[in-house]
Amino acid sequence: MFGALGGCSSADSPSQSVIKTFKIGGSLEAYEILEELAEGYSKTVGDVEADFAPQSQTSAGLQGVKDGALDISALSHQLTKAEESEGVKYVPLIEVPLVLVAHESLTGVSNLSTDQLRAIYSGQIRNWKEVGGPDASIALFDFAEDENEKQVLRQAYLGETLEIASEAIFFADDDYLVEGVATTNFSIAAVPLSKELSQLPLRILRLDGVGPSKANIRSGDYLMSIPLGMALSRTPSPAAEDFAIFVASQEGQNILSAYESELEAEKD
Repeated sequence: MFGALGGCSSADSPSQSVIKTFKIGGSLEAYEILEELAEGYSKTVGDVEADFAPQSQTSAGLQGVKDGALDISALSHQLTKAEESEGVKYVPLIEVPLVLVAHESLTGVSNLSTDQLRAIYSGQIRNWKEVGGPDASIALFDFAEDENEKQVLRQAYLGETLEIASEAIFFADDDYLVEGVATTNFSIAAVPLSKELSQLPLRILRLDGVGPSKANIRSGDYLMSIPLGMALSRTPSPAAEDFAIFVASQEGQNILSAYESELEAEKD
């Protein structure tokens, strides 16, 4: 047997294709959908795959594209005119709702009014029994002020000047915030809707009686949403340009539509 193996030359072995990679970095909120798009692209092309850098923020991802360290930046906000003038091109993907989630230990509460939400975030309401829930202290988890999610929450419900309760626990990382609310009884937080949430002990609350459906976002009845997109250089690498073409193709759009449908089913 060893003799037979030894007789095989490298010329006899089937040639192996070289896998080309392109690097994606930036906002974690857009990673889930970009991973699905990258998987579909790799299946279609066959010899290209995405390399996802550790998540950071949209600003860091944009800087990575401008510096050439990244091929594509994952974005959780639309580019400003100033950002677009810095040599990057914006590609919109989908819009996802920012949802208010509570740990499943919270019973008797499925909806909060704007006034109740503001009172919880300001510390005026500290116990769930004050809004019809159990006699339990509210554990408030929140994003740092410079995070896009917090800015969306302030614009929609809290207002720009509301002082957040001193008891609130602040996070600069989506993963840690979601993990915190998923592992803490009677906790509450606002987080971007993702497929991951359906696997966690969390419940999505309505706001002013309105749920975060696609129809309610489009009608303006539900006020919190985050546009997810990607950015690439105006002189992109061939792999980044081909990926952007795939995203705009019918196959890419089908992946986006399927993802939106899964999110729509999850929040019910």
